[in-house]
Amino acid sequence: MNREPRSILHIVAHQDDDLYFMNPDLVRALQDGDRITTVVLTAGEGDGINVDTDNPQRGSVQPDFAGYSTARGCGLRSAYARMATGDRTSPWRREPVELVPGFAVERFTLAARENVQMFFCQLHMGAPTPQGTRTRITDLWAGQIRTQATLPVRGSTVAEVQHVSREQVVGGLVSLLAHIGPTTVRTMDPDPEHDGGKQGFVMSDHLDHTATARFALAALARHRETAPAPPVVEHFRAYANRFWGYNLDAGAVEEKAAYLATYAGLDATTACPQGTCDACGDRQLGPNPYRSTHMRSAAYRYSPATNWLRLGPGGRLNAFAVLGGRLAFWTETGAATGEWQGPFTLGDGWIAPTLAVAGEPGGPAHLVALRRREMPGGEVSVDLVHTTQDPKGGGFYDWESLENPDWHHTDPRVQRETGVPSAAVDGAGRLHVFVRNFSQGISMRRQDDHGGWGPWEDLGGSFVQDAGTAIRNDLGAVELYVPGKGSVHRYHQADMGAPFVRDDTLTTGKVATGGITAVNSGGNRTCLYFREAATGQVMAYRQHENGRWPGAGAGVGGHAGTGAVAALWAPERGAREAYLAHRGSRGRLVVSLPVRDKDAAGAHWRERGDMLTHAPAMALDAAGALVITAVGTDGRLHVHRQLVPETGSPLGPVRIV
Repeated sequence: MNREPRSILHIVAHQDDDLYFMNPDLVRALQDGDRITTVVLTAGEGDGINVDTDNPQRGSVQPDFAGYSTARGCGLRSAYARMATGDRTSPWRREPVELVPGFAVERFTLAARENVQMFFCQLHMGAPTPQGTRTRITDLWAGQIRTQATLPVRGSTVAEVQHVSREQVVGGLVSLLAHIGPTTVRTMDPDPEHDGGKQGFVMSDHLDHTATARFALAALARHRETAPAPPVVEHFRAYANRFWGYNLDAGAVEEKAAYLATYAGLDATTACPQGTCDACGDRQLGPNPYRSTHMRSAAYRYSPATNWLRLGPGGRLNAFAVLGGRLAFWTETGAATGEWQGPFTLGDGWIAPTLAVAGEPGGPAHLVALRRREMPGGEVSVDLVHTTQDPKGGGFYDWESLENPDWHHTDPRVQRETGVPSAAVDGAGRLHVFVRNFSQGISMRRQDDHGGWGPWEDLGGSFVQDAGTAIRNDLGAVELYVPGKGSVHRYHQADMGAPFVRDDTLTTGKVATGGITAVNSGGNRTCLYFREAATGQVMAYRQHENGRWPGAGAGVGGHAGTGAVAALWAPERGAREAYLAHRGSRGRLVVSLPVRDKDAAGAHWRERGDMLTHAPAMALDAAGALVITAVGTDGRLHVHRQLVPETGSPLGPVRIV
């Protein structure tokens, strides 16, 4: 099968953002031969001193802003050359490109790989103003300054200083999007969480990261109006990675450190390949890449869900995702046909990449999403929105706003941190919606018997990750499971409709950032699947028959990787013999299916298919065959279906919709 072309665009603030926060996804795409384009918005010149930040003598060094920016750019190109070709000195071709009138940037093309390009915009982060202050990209976004000066690097083909407006930056990105036609766009966190361990509002992330994400979203919103196919959009956490369980295994961290060492110039044995640096590379990192904890995770801002494939009206499987900020869904042409149509994209506004999907088995789907809107005056509105599929499964009603738990807070920054939704219907068909609130506890809003919505309820808790999962148990009651700092929190009802009680007795161990999955394993027993922090191993944690929980999770193996684990329970089997799927260390789908022989206990992991985004999903079709879906970095739905609906049947060839 000929693989569809994949074009991946990174929009970052500084020269090391993708190396710290988006690797190993970046290097895997380079190794796969994908078209890779990276845009660096700022000059990243910092304090202009290219000396180890731990060096006590660095205060006596005179700043050289252009020199430091030059060294960082050379270091990044060296790292890319090594990731793509194995040779850090592989040459680049450089040339000026005018994105829009009055805004020219420098384009670098890797000579050995013409489909690897970098664009350096060089917005000056320390440009002096008449008032004696220094500008930042966040000031340009907010309209506090009309233009931002650029900082040309040494030897640049764009040697003149330009004064660039906000509109020129957005328009330039739109021009690049149209030219490149990316199938996946990766950028920063537009609404990072605050530091919950400190009093008041203390931002955890760099302001440049946030502004860059907002520029990227503005450009993407324009681009999708004319794009033939809207891209997958991925937002990566940055400094907030330090708060939660690291999600990369030792091998991935070691590999990541090696490329950061190249970026820092630690492995340089010859002069700068571009002939522009005295010390090629970012020497502020020092001699040890491991001293920064940022590199130990590569986590999405919007933790991915695994319940976005379900059996809907008419016995047809439906798959749901977000493409270019809009709801997208695919549907089988008939019950268990294995033939699909879509994607159909719906709605206005900008929807975050993660959806909560719920509903009665075989009935219309409830969808809950996080909607983000730029408001007049520069403020941001973030609310939960809900829609329901029509009874025949052919379309959806308009979005209705559920607001958010911090909707009426006087500080507009507070509501921007609303978490990704989790949702489930109880035995009476009433939808329950859960999110992490600003206090890093859990809030819930639920429907009444007539479909109306009650107020937001604070269920308590603190320091929970933004990655919960909700299910309905055998009693028709709803349960929510959310990872915390060192274990998992459970919110549950004694009976359907009863108040929620928080249970902190679970001793799963530390859960890696990226999600948790709960399944009903029969006998009113819940089984949790998650990744162990710092190893990426898939863990199972099954409730005992008496309702109590074991003392620790059990390792199920897997191929490391990141993101949530999709799971379906296999009757008469154990926790290790469930249907399992996740995103492995190479960014590809990794699957474990129960075999025919019940005595062949344990997981049986196999890698298949191409690189995927977010997390896979799985369900049984109307004939009882297992179907696993993933959205690839090509922006298309990848469908894996059992050859026959029997335990032990292998998956057939992948179908790309």
